[in-house]
Amino acid sequence: PNGIEKAKGLLALNLSNNQIALISPDLFVQCTELMFLDLGNNKLENLPAQLRRCCSLQQLILCNNPLRHAQLRSVTALKQLEVLNLSGTERRPDNIPNELDKLERLIELDLSCNFLTKIPEPVLSLKNLRKLNLAHNELSDLSTLTGDWPKLEYLNLSYNQLIHLPTGLIRLSCLRKLYVNNNQLTFGGIPSGIGKLQDLEIFDASHNELETIPESLCRCGRLKRLILNSNRLLTLPDAIHYLKESLDVFEVDNNPQLKIPPKPPELQKGAGLAFYNIDFSLDAQLRMMRGKPALNTETIHHPKDPAARLRRLRRRRGGVGKDSKCVLEGMQRIAKEKEELLEKKEHEVEEETRKLAARRWQDLLARPRLDYTGIFDEDTGINPGVQMWELDQFYPKRVEDDILQGHLLNGDCYVILQTTISNNQVFEWTIYYWIGSRSTKDKQTCAAIHAVNLRNFLGAECRTKREEEGDESSEFIALFDGNLIVLDGARGETGFIHVEDDVVVPRFYRLFGTEKRLKIVSMPLTHLSLDSKFSYLLDAQSHLYLWIGKNSRSIIQTKGRLLAEKISVRERRGEASIHIEPETRESNAFWAIITGVWLPAPLPKPTTNSDQKDHIIKPLDNHDENKEINYPPAPVVQPPKVVSRDFIPTDWQLPQPILYDVQMGRGYLELPQVELENGLLSKRLLDSKHVYILDSGGQLFLWMGEKSSKFLRFAGYKLALQLMGLMPRSRLGGLELLFTESNMSTLTQTLLNNDHVDWWNDFTDSLLQPCTQGAETQIFKCQFCDWDEALAVDFTRTADSVARRGVDINQILEKDKPVTDLRALLAPRETPLTNEEALQMMAEWNDELIEPPEENIVESSSALQQFIMVDGKWNLVENRWFGQFFNQDSYILIARYWDYDDENKEFSESDNQGDDTDEDSNLTKTVVYFWQGREASDLSWLQFEFSVRKDMQARLSQNPENVSRPLKVVFKRVKQQQEDTMFLAHFQRQFIIHSGHYRDRAESSRLERIQMYYIRANGNLISTRCVEVKPSVVNLNSCFTYIIKVPAHIVSVLEKKQTDKCHVYVWTGGKSSSEDKELAIRLSEKMFSWIPTDFHTVPEGSEPPLFWQVLGGQKKYDTSADFLTYGRLFRLSNEQGYFCASEKCADFCQDDLAPDDVMLLDTGSQIYLWWSKRTSDVEQKLSLQAAKLYQSHLRQMQPERPRQLKLTVKNAEPHLFRQCFHGWGPYREPKDWSG
Repeated sequence: PNGIEKAKGLLALNLSNNQIALISPDLFVQCTELMFLDLGNNKLENLPAQLRRCCSLQQLILCNNPLRHAQLRSVTALKQLEVLNLSGTERRPDNIPNELDKLERLIELDLSCNFLTKIPEPVLSLKNLRKLNLAHNELSDLSTLTGDWPKLEYLNLSYNQLIHLPTGLIRLSCLRKLYVNNNQLTFGGIPSGIGKLQDLEIFDASHNELETIPESLCRCGRLKRLILNSNRLLTLPDAIHYLKESLDVFEVDNNPQLKIPPKPPELQKGAGLAFYNIDFSLDAQLRMMRGKPALNTETIHHPKDPAARLRRLRRRRGGVGKDSKCVLEGMQRIAKEKEELLEKKEHEVEEETRKLAARRWQDLLARPRLDYTGIFDEDTGINPGVQMWELDQFYPKRVEDDILQGHLLNGDCYVILQTTISNNQVFEWTIYYWIGSRSTKDKQTCAAIHAVNLRNFLGAECRTKREEEGDESSEFIALFDGNLIVLDGARGETGFIHVEDDVVVPRFYRLFGTEKRLKIVSMPLTHLSLDSKFSYLLDAQSHLYLWIGKNSRSIIQTKGRLLAEKISVRERRGEASIHIEPETRESNAFWAIITGVWLPAPLPKPTTNSDQKDHIIKPLDNHDENKEINYPPAPVVQPPKVVSRDFIPTDWQLPQPILYDVQMGRGYLELPQVELENGLLSKRLLDSKHVYILDSGGQLFLWMGEKSSKFLRFAGYKLALQLMGLMPRSRLGGLELLFTESNMSTLTQTLLNNDHVDWWNDFTDSLLQPCTQGAETQIFKCQFCDWDEALAVDFTRTADSVARRGVDINQILEKDKPVTDLRALLAPRETPLTNEEALQMMAEWNDELIEPPEENIVESSSALQQFIMVDGKWNLVENRWFGQFFNQDSYILIARYWDYDDENKEFSESDNQGDDTDEDSNLTKTVVYFWQGREASDLSWLQFEFSVRKDMQARLSQNPENVSRPLKVVFKRVKQQQEDTMFLAHFQRQFIIHSGHYRDRAESSRLERIQMYYIRANGNLISTRCVEVKPSVVNLNSCFTYIIKVPAHIVSVLEKKQTDKCHVYVWTGGKSSSEDKELAIRLSEKMFSWIPTDFHTVPEGSEPPLFWQVLGGQKKYDTSADFLTYGRLFRLSNEQGYFCASEKCADFCQDDLAPDDVMLLDTGSQIYLWWSKRTSDVEQKLSLQAAKLYQSHLRQMQPERPRQLKLTVKNAEPHLFRQCFHGWGPYREPKDWSG
């Protein structure tokens, strides 16, 4: 636009999506402050040279312009440029400016949609590049890529002609997104070391020729999106299942021949440590059920050879594709004789290939599943040249200094790696291990071991070569250009421990700080250091004394106690004794250590008892005896007259800590300070390759990283010892500045007089505390704001268990396989009794009564008597109410039987004596059933148990014919709908349960309400019950019969005519049996014949309007009862100390749902897991896997009836769950007496 050049202060200019073919040079002469310029999607053929004047330009977008002949020299002069978009600008290798590498600040470059055949050389020199887009080009060779972009995070190589990716790609350690889709990549075209891209989040390789992916790709732990669509995938590595756990997107569509490998055992649902090492697989449980041990999948050998796998994949592809199609098409054009010859030649070639493959012994080897990341660095073997490690304390230490390479010591052993790049741009490795003539055996052994470990770490197929001093091969000497020098001495140390006697050096610390952080300062070991406002910790190795001042804060006392616990557990193997020393009540041992007249015994040396199963480290058994002999008890010491003084202000603080980094400069040591954020020490500041000196104000520490060199450790120790003299530093953390002339006579003179100079100097020299990474002291950790590790305490285990088996619960679960019993889930359903068998058994049990009842007649007799408690007394139930129970009451049923068991026992004795008496033939026994309703109180049972039972047993056991021989009396407590079959058999399917109390049986409130009774048999005919339920259409089912009573006043209102008789409807379902219909009619007459009643038999489908009105209107109801045929109820519990499943009988009820456990209900179409609030998390986790096991078992046994797995909780059960229980009602919750 005209006049735009006058906007001299313009910062951003967007001219995209126009028809601009020329830009006036005046624009860039005047607008030199531009920071953003977008000229994309125009018709520009060149750029003005004045563009170089925009020295502040940071973003330049030139996409989709015909700039084929533009050299873009003005662009290379923009030193501040960070984003450059050249997409669709007809870039070729010959029109890329060579000065492009001068854009040192460039972080984003887009060269997509061009005609590049290789990566331009200037682009390779952009070291700060973070995003590079090379999509939609003609790239076919990336051999020039050797890791030139150390900061690159985004790389797009899609829509090119790539056959393989360069090995230098794995050096892009910061790469997060890699797009290589729509190329021609095969399995061999992806570098095997791609797993070293630990930050990789997106890998898109769709639309390629991949047969599988490298196993190392599955080690990219941060990978979130893995896209492999439209390839030729045949399989994937087994480790893909580990990666899928963390993937957000995993796409393998359009791979018709793909077969996903089975999951490893530890990743199968219901396996691994997350499920306490319980194997919930169907095969394992069936084997356990048959008494066979489950297969240990961990011991199965799975050889994994990527090269062999690639050969198999290619042979499979070639055999199927080429032989089946190409060869057959050619054979059709050739004579029959030539076809036979070709087939014969193919067989010979395949046989020869098979023999050659069998000769490769390397293919039969399996790489061990070990983690070498803590031994070798990630950059090992990715740079051409020689790398060397020296053996130090069983482990290889990298020799970083190039000067030391070629100068070997005869007391050391070395591992040497030679890395070269072949003509095919593939790394080739040669591994040597050199043995010094004076090296120790452990170094020689570890050199051979770690040489093999290095080969496995790199995935190399070469053999390790042994080189001995004086007998080196010419190839080995050539590694050092023929200048191999062997010197006397050794740098590495042996890994064996030299046993030395411990010397107890007591240390004294003052504890102070805030609620969030405990601060510690070292103090001289004297009573003059005590101040009653603080707490002090005396560390005497085997004994820890916590001195508590009278005015010290309670939070500091608690933190001091926790600090002592951590020191004892983590540094002293839990063997150090902790003593609390309140002020004025100190122990004699405390003063003996303070005054320096006595030291406690050191801790015993740890030893391994080979007899112990877990090889627990324990002290020597004779430690106590040696302690008594070598270390006498503390002598009697007179406490100082003046113990503590008030000489430290409460607001005094430690000076800011100083952290020094010990570094090796050019010929001298450097000691730079590490910058502390907000003046606080953080654990993140420590590098494992460095050595640090920490001056906390009151203590001096030397921290040595596990990967630091021996020279730095030695130099750091020497520097730390001389630090006191090199620069001014306080001895008491700045506390000595408080020593003014006013207290010089009382404290300072005492500290600095001639008598105390020795201990003062000793205190100064003992301030240095060396710490090794991984073995830091608790005092050192307290100096850091984010190094607060929780103390692991398992309150569920005893101290003896912890000592024997350790504290790591994961290791315990690895060794011990928890016991489970899930046989009930795999057992078949119990076969129910047929109707004939049930009726016969019922008759046999009734014949055992002393007065057998008549068929279908249930009434009180001398053999059966029913009692109920009314007003605190047990009264006999009226005869017309016999066999009818109320759910809010408790009953006593007395049943008298002939004692056939006693007669059979004495039959032989009476036969031998030849004297059969009448007394023996009249023996009886009495069974007293205490029946308790669901809503009845337990008070009736307690009264019966503690007052009535004893008297009743005495009366019922009297034998009038033989006083010396009492009759048997048995007491049984039964609950509603949990009665045993013998109890139910006496009522001959006429067992009735009403709602309410017996005393209200004739009350108007009961007679004037609508009542509905549900008749049903669970399992067999003996368990038939008639239970009163809530009047509702929902309770109806076509397979059962029901009794509905409508009071007279409701009938009068609904039918609009006066009547004094109630209506009783006997509703018979269309699928109910004729016997159930007759039983319903008989029960209705028994219950309501004593009141004016009109009885009506209503078959299903012919209901009068009044019937539906009293039930709330006509609605849908159940027409099937398959749950009676297939229904099963299991209890899943840890009550016995292990997870087990037990099945309830077929006659289960609502009260069988245990609130403390998990219940599993099989309805025939669904499998429900039932939980309550009191169910433990462990049972919930294991029950879910048990339900899946049961579902998979039924899938095999009953494939025609698939089950859905569902979850329900207490008080929220669906109707399909409730219908399986006869007479479902509200739960009976115990009363809360807590107030």
